[in-house]
Amino acid sequence: MTPQHNVLRVLCICLLACTSGVGGFAPSIDIPATTTEPPPTTPDPATLPYFLHHINATNVTVSKGKTAILDCQVFRLRDRTVSWVRRQGDSIQLLTFGSSTYQTNGRYQLEIEDSNNWRLVVTAAEEADRGHYECQVSSHPPKIKQVNLFVYVPRLEIYDARGEAIQQKFYEVSSSIDLRCDAFYVPQDAVVWARGGAAIYHSPETGVSVETISGPQGPVSWLRIKAASTSDSGNYSCSAAEAEPTTVRIQVLEGDTSAAIQHSTNTSSSSHRAVHASVTTIIHLLSLSLVLRARGHLDGR
Repeated sequence: MTPQHNVLRVLCICLLACTSGVGGFAPSIDIPATTTEPPPTTPDPATLPYFLHHINATNVTVSKGKTAILDCQVFRLRDRTVSWVRRQGDSIQLLTFGSSTYQTNGRYQLEIEDSNNWRLVVTAAEEADRGHYECQVSSHPPKIKQVNLFVYVPRLEIYDARGEAIQQKFYEVSSSIDLRCDAFYVPQDAVVWARGGAAIYHSPETGVSVETISGPQGPVSWLRIKAASTSDSGNYSCSAAEAEPTTVRIQVLEGDTSAAIQHSTNTSSSSHRAVHASVTTIIHLLSLSLVLRARGHLDGR
């Protein structure tokens, strides 16, 4: 046997030994390392917190000075935290976090009702309080309920029959007095007419009519007095709960007296114009006199 055959024989024996595991070491295999970390998963919606009726936005409307109640009823809260914030443009103001309140003016209070309702209470609401509020839950992803607060100021305005806002009005004897009171953000049946502090009621048999209907922003009430007499003169007011009363001065005059007032007004205006014209004329005459005097002085030289 040649030396070449001996080399091949040795190689074959080694190969058989390696593959059979006899007389040698089996080849090593790299096994991937195992881990106990679970793969990332999407949260189960059945475990996430939710708001009452799954409503994520509400509106609250109150009158100025009243208490505004902003409810945030959260279910399946578990160990998450509830906070209230107020958004004003790009800025965010923290009002409450958990059971702590972060306002020092005392008008913002947190009330936890039945462990589910995280209620924000704004006492003595002001116009500046209206805006956008959020109830936030620290879940992943976070849950947010938006509450828009509207604060209105009740007010009253008196108009005449032509729809002009008035503070004083003259009527002739036997004419009809027609006044209209527009109420904004007050209860429907809250408007009351009065004269000199005494309430006026609907009384058709005496020629007095009071009628109130529902308007776009509140009640609208008419006061009509047929065949007015001088005794109907006085201060007439329209008032309603939670609103500042408004008053108009009514003067019922005899025909000649009414004409005299109108004439006096016109005469006053004419006199004012006449005085203005006279002053203007005198100024022009003085200017002309000065010019002539100066010219005469130059000629004398």
